[in-house]
Amino acid sequence: MARSRYCDCCILTRARTPSMVSTSPSVLISVVITNYNYGRFLSEAIESVLGQSHADVECLVVDDGSTDESRSVIEKYPAVRAIFKSNSGQAQSLKMGAAAARGEVIVSLDADDYLYPDACSTIAANWAPDLSCLNFRLKVDGQSFESWPVEPFLDSGQGAYLARYGYYPSAPMSGNAFAASYLRALLDRAEHLDGDGVDAYLLYSAPFCGRVSHVDRILGYYRTHGGNVSMTSGRKTVKNIGDHAYYQYWAQQNAARSAAASGAPFPSRDHLMGAYPLLWLLVAKDGGYTRKPLPAQSRWLTTRETLKAFAVQPGIPVWSRIKNIGIVAAMAPLPLGARRKLAQRFILV
Repeated sequence: MARSRYCDCCILTRARTPSMVSTSPSVLISVVITNYNYGRFLSEAIESVLGQSHADVECLVVDDGSTDESRSVIEKYPAVRAIFKSNSGQAQSLKMGAAAARGEVIVSLDADDYLYPDACSTIAANWAPDLSCLNFRLKVDGQSFESWPVEPFLDSGQGAYLARYGYYPSAPMSGNAFAASYLRALLDRAEHLDGDGVDAYLLYSAPFCGRVSHVDRILGYYRTHGGNVSMTSGRKTVKNIGDHAYYQYWAQQNAARSAAASGAPFPSRDHLMGAYPLLWLLVAKDGGYTRKPLPAQSRWLTTRETLKAFAVQPGIPVWSRIKNIGIVAAMAPLPLGARRKLAQRFILV
């Protein structure tokens, strides 16, 4: 049976026992689940939102033109606000979901992840009007470490850390709550936000548009599987690596714009920062990536910055430092054909 693009709007009203309902502050939290062909995981994501102990939660699912069973899964949940659209990527899906959301706070939940029952009550209890972003941890399966991020959260100085290293410790998309006003404004004005990689854009500009804080607890689950887009767990192809170098570059450039608009000090750079994004850039260019325009920085500059980043950037295990410095140093003097073979080997391991 055909259904309207938007189902009946409703805040979660399913019956709860008194023990399920939290006494956290009355903050309406909108959880926007962005989905593309993750029907096999979607029920768990939706039910994790509908099962929150926090009293004021709305669940929206934006389906980005899925061709699997996603629509039939979504239609099983009348308490969900559903948006069905043609395929255009996560950024546009989140933008549409944010426009429809009514909450003061928005959590963007990837459809292959899920939240713990007290996630929204914990977010509400720690929310403050001056926040642009609240980070929390996600449990990770299939990895040697327990949670994202591996590093300690910063109590302050996220903007300065970003300026120095090209990132600051934070979880992937599902491990963050954003002020709705900030999220909408950033998605409206961000340059080159034309696909995925949305979390980096939102996280890197957040320190210049409000205060960034954290809850040092695991409040959700980050699922790893063969189809992840994330570079932490997914398939590593030339396309995947090149796309992530592109997103990281433009997330950093948008952060510089946000810093300038707020009057915060931030260095003006036309090259990519960060150990792993720089390594991805080298590999993507050697691998013949052409899908999106990568930063036009010289190979010499990229190699120099990559070696320096792996030497000084915090949070990188010693063995990874040694291995990747060795890879970059070995690739540097080689002709393109030999570098391409090394690049393909890097992608497969």
